[in-house]
Amino acid sequence: MRTSPPLPAVLQGRSFSLAEQRAAGLPDHRAWNGDLRVASRGIRVPWGQEQDPAHTARLLTDMSDGAICCRETAAMLWGCPLPWAEQLDFMVHLTRADGAFRPQRKGVRGHRMVLGASDVAYKDGIPLTSPSRTWLDLAAVLPFEDLVAAADHFICSQTRSFGHNRIPLCSLKDLKEQVERHAGARGIRKARAALELARVGADSVPETRLRLAIGRAFLPEPTLSYVVLEPSGREVAWPDLAFPEFKVAVNYDGDHHLSAAQKESDIRREALLAANGWISVVVTAEQVRERGYAGVAGQIREALVRGGWVSRG
Repeated sequence: MRTSPPLPAVLQGRSFSLAEQRAAGLPDHRAWNGDLRVASRGIRVPWGQEQDPAHTARLLTDMSDGAICCRETAAMLWGCPLPWAEQLDFMVHLTRADGAFRPQRKGVRGHRMVLGASDVAYKDGIPLTSPSRTWLDLAAVLPFEDLVAAADHFICSQTRSFGHNRIPLCSLKDLKEQVERHAGARGIRKARAALELARVGADSVPETRLRLAIGRAFLPEPTLSYVVLEPSGREVAWPDLAFPEFKVAVNYDGDHHLSAAQKESDIRREALLAANGWISVVVTAEQVRERGYAGVAGQIREALVRGGWVSRG
């Protein structure tokens, strides 16, 4: 069996076009050696190498005249959280702004769209639908709560004295304008309903799902991006969800809170909240798995009652 010569360093571990292969000084027949697979027309990938989705998207848009990433692929490039089923979709979703035809090639799912100038953006050199247009297109494929979470992701804005800050990818107004301009789009009713529940400040899917569960339980609406202060004005904590009137703070601690350093930080947070008269509710990923978001909302109800809330139901 003939052994393939190693690829030059510039091509190793990634997909590449035949034009890049020639530019690297390799003959055309090298593309047909057994260590490479045909990912799409004119594109080769080394066997067993995991590919960066952004690199694949860039390669395919470069090789498809006028192609623009859209739907799930655009969402992924914008960092939008997607359900597991959509994460397992390894097709690259492409369209053209003029709606002339659907891009067609192996590894690509083409869509026919007519896009305005404001519907097209670039991220790291990759042409893709704008954040607001991407969200509108997701209304055709995402379940309702995931669509709300996607809206929260695109409009999230946070400025903190500690931790990470978030700059919104678009505004709630941008999303509403997309809905108004595309009254006949697939999933438009779902999109309208989702916008009624979208809020600035939720920066994870569990936070959004927890907030929606609180609403279904007819509890007061929590405040996002609230800062708990000491009497001196020093910042104590930034709870994920806050009920300032009843001094109840809710934090969702995902699996990343299991590290020793994070646990120590969480203990300090809980002590400071208690010292300042706040009731703290910590929701863990394990609690959600065992009890569901509805069960966790019951835990928050109990804390609100302790804080003086009286149900009118």
